[in-house]
Amino acid sequence: MTLRVALALALMVAAADLFLLWGRTLATPVEADTAAARYLIAPPPAGGLPGPRPPAGVYRYQTSGYERVDRFGAERAYPAETVRVISWRGGCRWRETVPIFTQHVETYDFCATGTDADDFAYSTSLTYFLVPGVQRFACAPVGRRLLAGQAPGSSRTWRCVEGTSVSANTTVHVGPETVQTGAGPVATRHVRLLTALSGQSEGGAVRDLWLAPNGLVVKEERQVALRVRSGFVGLLAYEERASFLLTDGPGDLR
Repeated sequence: MTLRVALALALMVAAADLFLLWGRTLATPVEADTAAARYLIAPPPAGGLPGPRPPAGVYRYQTSGYERVDRFGAERAYPAETVRVISWRGGCRWRETVPIFTQHVETYDFCATGTDADDFAYSTSLTYFLVPGVQRFACAPVGRRLLAGQAPGSSRTWRCVEGTSVSANTTVHVGPETVQTGAGPVATRHVRLLTALSGQSEGGAVRDLWLAPNGLVVKEERQVALRVRSGFVGLLAYEERASFLLTDGPGDLR
């Protein structure tokens, strides 16, 4: 074996080791100040805006859980604290950004009018093995964030699409519940969001959401199991289990 070939093989092995190491461990938590600078794009206009929506700002959550893929034992334990950012996007449009890591960012877009908020788009950006993957869905018919005026047990079915991928969703009003937070008890509306995905990602998710009257997530418990097609590493199994509980935020929850 020539020295040149030996060096080339050594570099290939080192690159492969680094690739696997980054796949396992690359997970950068997003601090509140960083999230505010990155996602609070514009202040709402003076005088306020109609519809149920939380005050713009950064909200902190006590967090537990993990996400994992079935390649090379890659698993990320979630940080003890995560944030959600509520930002105004113009007109009736607002965005809830959930940066669990720099490598895992979710957005939920809604239009706040009348007595409820319409969920009209959402996206998830996930980076594994240095390769980012983004899916952004547009929804028609839209979801209803609170199912305002609906009795416990009622539901709404709504559908979101990105290219050939489909997200079929059902929101169920479980009922009113009081959630104990670090700031005291909060009266909430418990809804369960059931999602079935087909296309680039296949599988499902269950998100139990306890919402304040203004639509802010006070508590969330989620379970996700997907098969995801990646052009770089093939078909992956993705699993997520996580819980979030509000600990601090910029405004009241009415």
